[in-house]
Amino acid sequence: MSTLRNLLVSTIVGSVLLVAPSALANGISVASSALPSEARAKLENDIAAARAAQPKAFLAVKNVKGHRPEHYGKNRNPYPTVSRELRGLGAPALLPMLEALALKAPERGGLNDAEWDALAIGMLEAVGVLKDARASAVVIAIFESGNVRNGVRLAAARAAGRLGGDAELKALTSHAKSGDPLELAAIHGLGEMMRLESAKHVAKVLATTKDVAVAEAAATALGSLGSSWAWKSLGPKAAATGLQVRTVCADALVPRYARAKGNLRTLAGESVILVEHPQTLDLLQSERAAAGADVKAVDALIAKVERQRKRAPR
Repeated sequence: MSTLRNLLVSTIVGSVLLVAPSALANGISVASSALPSEARAKLENDIAAARAAQPKAFLAVKNVKGHRPEHYGKNRNPYPTVSRELRGLGAPALLPMLEALALKAPERGGLNDAEWDALAIGMLEAVGVLKDARASAVVIAIFESGNVRNGVRLAAARAAGRLGGDAELKALTSHAKSGDPLELAAIHGLGEMMRLESAKHVAKVLATTKDVAVAEAAATALGSLGSSWAWKSLGPKAAATGLQVRTVCADALVPRYARAKGNLRTLAGESVILVEHPQTLDLLQSERAAAGADVKAVDALIAKVERQRKRAPR
């Protein structure tokens, strides 16, 4: 009986040891246990297939060097960054980066926090540019993690915005609310999400918040997601949606600009210029006569808009 009990104990311990490395695996920014089980299993399968088909991509991601002091220390302005390196690797780098971020971190060695975070931030920026839905669970988990520093969280929020799916919209809007510790990062993330729902949510935040920092983030975000240049780059098929989004942005920015002070006014004015809505001058003229508007500030922005239109190619 004793022998049987010992055998059972040995079997259980052996099973635990076999599963523990996977169950406790940590990426650079989040533990694999933070991912939903179904998403984690699918990601692991996709990574295994990609490693067999494109092993050089995993090696290339492993060998990035811009965050290492022996490399960036030689630059005129020493600062760790791998964003350009990773973006240059293209789509094959997606799964190697997701593995490193959430499943199996590379050896950290002597990297300090800034250098380690630079690796995560670079990966998140590159993942966002690729706009591949397979990154969704990883990006959201990092954004919502309680164990990442602000720079990494902000990069994750922006990557989520660039992915632009319903899951990302839900995550970002759920945190872009007063009192939420992730509010500022969520607002910046929504600024990368060129969707009408995103614009409406940020516009509501700008109209209702009494927190200057939140208002500044919202004003900046509206300039990003309503940028006329960004919408034009998407081509004629996006024009109708783009105009809707830009209308929401302009309608929110102009009244706030007319009543704001200091840096908030500056940011709101810059965003009005970026959005470049066809009715901007009409909105400003209407706001100029409204109660509480700073007429001198509104006139200054009207002059800027008029100069911008004169310089625009016909």
